[in-house]
Amino acid sequence: MRHVQRLLGAAALTCLMLGSASADSIVFTATADGTLVNTTTSANGTLTLNDVSFGPLFNLNSLDINSESFLAPGEFLSTNTLDVNQTGTGNHTLTLDITANGLTGPGALTALLSEFSVTGLTPGWTVQELTTINGNPLSQTPIFTGNSADLDLNSAAFLGTTFSADAHYILTSVGAGSFNGGIDIVAAVPGPKLGSGLPGLALLALGGLFLARRQTA
Repeated sequence: MRHVQRLLGAAALTCLMLGSASADSIVFTATADGTLVNTTTSANGTLTLNDVSFGPLFNLNSLDINSESFLAPGEFLSTNTLDVNQTGTGNHTLTLDITANGLTGPGALTALLSEFSVTGLTPGWTVQELTTINGNPLSQTPIFTGNSADLDLNSAAFLGTTFSADAHYILTSVGAGSFNGGIDIVAAVPGPKLGSGLPGLALLALGGLFLARRQTA
């Protein structure tokens, strides 16, 4: 269903963005217990991080970030392969902030879908996931405590001809463990209704073919 929604979103936004050139870049930062422990940038719309230590406590095993230039039209930010773990003891907080800058927008209020997921979370750990546009709140999850969660939230934001999109993870650890999850920001589109859109056109075409066959029978 998400794939179908993204295809519909792509079609809806293509006309608005046709002919515009993306020049997006990515900034990634990690903060452990209030101390900045990593800043990594990319001059284009993709960034891959593997086996990066955040001080003596946390390790980023893998993270693939893609923004507009490397995604289908209507998709703005994807961070769906985040895998991080803590090897030390004690309770700590790790905040990961991912910003895609220089995205191309329609210059209008736009419905957006924030897709949040938790695919692995050590018992006792918690995580909250958030999205922002130009630094302004878009959507946020409750505090997740389970190792499997999936939440899609719709919100609207003004997307200028250029704008930034952000994904934020706030992890609270209790001893050794790990977290896996992801955040996507895409164009939100309504679900298909009978008699409208591509499904409706298909039904009309089939109906017309049926009537034509009856008339020639």
